[in-house]
Amino acid sequence: MASYSDVNKHFCEEDFVLRTTEGHAYHLESVTDHERATLYGVQARCPLNELDYFDVTQGFPPDVMHDILEGVMPLVVKLVLREAREEKHITLHEFNDKLKHMCFGKNDTQNRPVPITENHLRKSIVGSASQKWCLFRVLPMLMAHQIPPGSAYWNVYLLSREIVEIILASQFRRNDLVNLKMLIEEFLTEMSNVFGNVLTPKCHYLLHYPRLILMYGPLRYLWCMRYESKHQYFKELAKASKNLLNVTHSLCTRHQFKQCWEFSSSLMCAFERSNSKSVSTPFSTLPVDLQNTLKGHCAFKDVQFEGKRLQRVSELFVNNVKYALEDVFVIAQVHAEEIPLFWKVKYIINLDTCWVLCGKILIPLCFDSHVHAYKAKLDPHWTLINPGDEVDFHALDMYSVDGSMYVPMKYFV
Repeated sequence: MASYSDVNKHFCEEDFVLRTTEGHAYHLESVTDHERATLYGVQARCPLNELDYFDVTQGFPPDVMHDILEGVMPLVVKLVLREAREEKHITLHEFNDKLKHMCFGKNDTQNRPVPITENHLRKSIVGSASQKWCLFRVLPMLMAHQIPPGSAYWNVYLLSREIVEIILASQFRRNDLVNLKMLIEEFLTEMSNVFGNVLTPKCHYLLHYPRLILMYGPLRYLWCMRYESKHQYFKELAKASKNLLNVTHSLCTRHQFKQCWEFSSSLMCAFERSNSKSVSTPFSTLPVDLQNTLKGHCAFKDVQFEGKRLQRVSELFVNNVKYALEDVFVIAQVHAEEIPLFWKVKYIINLDTCWVLCGKILIPLCFDSHVHAYKAKLDPHWTLINPGDEVDFHALDMYSVDGSMYVPMKYFV
């Protein structure tokens, strides 16, 4: 429990009283007393608490989508942009012009952020959760080179990036949570020092995340993103049908028809499928170095390459993982520091019914802390991997800044 004044003064979970089963029972007794009804933030008894083996104080994991993607992220972006403008490091017109002409990667372009207006800086950044996440990640590509290193407000952003990448990770070690706890305390302290009393309840919720991750596991598997995605289908359907009579019946019927059509398709459970046009290509038209790499691969030692034709596609789905040209994947972690080794897809080919991804390694030169991305260079040698050999199945994008190539991570791998 916390008051609004405490949220902006205390930045350690131990400074607050956590809700317990016994404490909640006492708070429920206060609900009947009108003078104390709002004292503890409890308005009524939760019906779910009548269930056996359910505890309302432990049965509701936090929602990363609403707390982070739609809470902390847009707040940090708004404050950073406002401060950068006041420090005359970048104007709003310059920022929007860079945003307009920025060449977004294939995976980020579908979530391209909307231009920022004066009203957004006064109130809040608009857009979907995915658009806000995209803007949060590409912000350094748009303005980091115009911000002097060591700027206090930029340090707040960099701390928030570290925190978000840990929270959104799919697996953890205990020492990761210890590091997360220290980062959150530092972030809230610095944010309060730099921007004043701007912390919202969603910022305060961060204090509990290390403990809650330990309790529930990776929170990205419990977020509302997938539910919102499913709900989007119904919202679009309701709008397209232009029918206000018995809307729920119309939506249910259309949804079940769609499900029947999908389940009747032979592609529903297909392990491999391609949504792009397949092009028959002579083997001899491939780059010579790639030809030699394919010939030397043990999986194709019995293949007769003379006069051979193969199939090329621009994107492929294997086990529901999408692979597309120019995608960047993490294929290994090297050294004790577990530095990610990136790999860029250049060709997707089918050779004698065997799908193989052909590409080149992106060698990480360093981690640029000011841009919060890995600076990399493309290795000239061709390498082959099989679909599924990557460390993480989420594809990344590569960005060029001042002639250098950067790969920003979505979360820690």
